[in-house]
Amino acid sequence: MDRNLILAFALSMAVFSGWLAWQEQIRGPERRAAAERAEAAREAETLREEFAEEREAPLREQVRIESETANEARDTGSRRSWDKPAAEEDPSSVDPWNDTLETEHVTADLSNRGGVVTGWRIRNYFETPREEVDVELIDLPRGAPATLTTPFESLGYGDLSEALYTVESATPSEVVFVLRRGDVEIRKTYRAVDARYALELEVEIVNRGSASIEPEVTFLVPAALNSRPDFKEVSLLALANDEVERELVPSVGGGGFFGGLFGGDEGPYAAGSGVQWAGMDLRYFASVVVSPEPDDTAVEFVPLEEGKLAAARLTTRAPRLAPGEESRHAYLVFMGPKEPALLKELGHQLNRTISQGWSWVAPLTAFFGWALQMVQRVVPNYGLAIIVLTILVRIATWPIMARQMKSAERMRELMPQIKVLQEKYKDDRQKQSEETFKLYRETGVNPLGGCLPMVLQLPVFIGLFYALQSSIDLRHAAFMLWINDLSAPATLFMIPGMDFPVRILPILMAASMYGQQKMMPQTGMDPAQARMMLIMMPGMMLVISYTFPSGLVLYWLVSNLLGIGHQLWVRRKMQAAPA
Repeated sequence: MDRNLILAFALSMAVFSGWLAWQEQIRGPERRAAAERAEAAREAETLREEFAEEREAPLREQVRIESETANEARDTGSRRSWDKPAAEEDPSSVDPWNDTLETEHVTADLSNRGGVVTGWRIRNYFETPREEVDVELIDLPRGAPATLTTPFESLGYGDLSEALYTVESATPSEVVFVLRRGDVEIRKTYRAVDARYALELEVEIVNRGSASIEPEVTFLVPAALNSRPDFKEVSLLALANDEVERELVPSVGGGGFFGGLFGGDEGPYAAGSGVQWAGMDLRYFASVVVSPEPDDTAVEFVPLEEGKLAAARLTTRAPRLAPGEESRHAYLVFMGPKEPALLKELGHQLNRTISQGWSWVAPLTAFFGWALQMVQRVVPNYGLAIIVLTILVRIATWPIMARQMKSAERMRELMPQIKVLQEKYKDDRQKQSEETFKLYRETGVNPLGGCLPMVLQLPVFIGLFYALQSSIDLRHAAFMLWINDLSAPATLFMIPGMDFPVRILPILMAASMYGQQKMMPQTGMDPAQARMMLIMMPGMMLVISYTFPSGLVLYWLVSNLLGIGHQLWVRRKMQAAPA
């Protein structure tokens, strides 16, 4: 890799690390205070609800008696009774209920406390390469809101997130929850569909009162950090107004880079309309709710516990319901792997849940992802497929790389003369520059000749980076020896007593980078500074790449080795030309 490119990467990482430290120092106390205020508000709201519960308790027995007639009529086949208001259930008479809804690809755990999903296990994908335990996509700490929680606060009956729903019907392919509060009846129906790793969630609201209501259907899709490998980069995700927003859980509500840099706080991400889907994002999996009415749907990323827990809040504005009217909203709930073919088949632009980098590099990312699949069909081992793909990329970029390397060789040949000029005019920088550029003109060497090829190959590197970073095919794909998962760092052994992993691939990659830098001319740089950079750059990249997926580090290592070989070949060819 070119030294200038390495320097750019290193400087970017240094700026980013410094900003994180500054952000924590400056914004940390403010965020903690905000979290404490939010916690105090929640406790106050809980006390108010408990007080209201005690005050309304004497009325519940009367409501229960009045509801018996309506319940008997419903049980004998009269599902609707338009001439009577819906009777509110007595929460004490509804027993907690938990069961599963199964499809060919999913096992979903459901609970009538809020009518929510408490577990979602997908088949054919396992937690570890060695143990065949189905991947669980819902992993939340105690006290966190459940997935697909629906508060229904707009109805005026408080927060119904944990209200006990009556189970109206339950089969292996469909579960119907019903909740009655005052003059409103809410029905949540989970239904199996033909789409893989997906369910349909239908929400029905019936107005049985004498006044109009303006309901809102709000879902929470929470996400939490934990120690599982798949959750190390957990984010919130949304597609709104044809723009994908992805934000890591630890940074939700903390403001963007420039907002923090200049003292402002952008606050949580929000979009007032045009939301097609929103939810939780992992590197290889996604959990999103697809809205049936994007124009009437809003989204907000809500921080729940600073740095650890956040939620995507999806809200659909239902039409105004006159007495006797009802509204229905059918949502597609997808929680599964980011398989490009599967996501394309599902539609709704779900293929954009795959992180492909900036819009200008996304086509390259998609191309290299496809190319990796094609090579793997011929070379069944994904590690070998990465090596073959790296060689093919080097062949495709051969003319560009050769031009850059020839320019570097000409500069290397001129270095003795440049050093003489630097020593001769060391006290006159202007004269030194004039004589140096005069030497360039006389020899026909362009000092910037290697920059354009480097710029042209940068998109290729970024596209390959994202393709290898996001390809689900590399998850749990073995290469050889101790490298049994190309999507994770490959640890050879742990140092006893230190619990520190020894990883060979990053060390080899840093060594190859050192060798490649050693071959580059150090123009315009103090010798002591050049020696420091020669060691510092590979050292920094060793630290950065130590936690990278082994498939990505393997590509980097092979690319560096091919670059060294190419540079030696160009050097020998140029040295042989005069003879």
